Amino acid sequence: MNWKFWLTASEPRARYALLVALGAIILMTLTYSVWYPGGPVLAAFAAISSIIIAHVSAKLIMRN
Repeated sequence: MNWKFWLTASEPRARYALLVALGAIILMTLTYSVWYPGGPVLAAFAAISSIIIAHVSAKLIMRN
């Protein structure tokens, strides 16, 4: 497994940043009903999870 590929940002960085931001916003919106009642700890966990999922999705989209 190529760890450098997964742990660095994609090029061009503007497109990567846009994809990650949109992915995180969409995931946080979809899971609002789960993390909002859970308080700040669950919100932080949801935010970190959504950033990781958005990063992997952006990398897979930009791989082509």
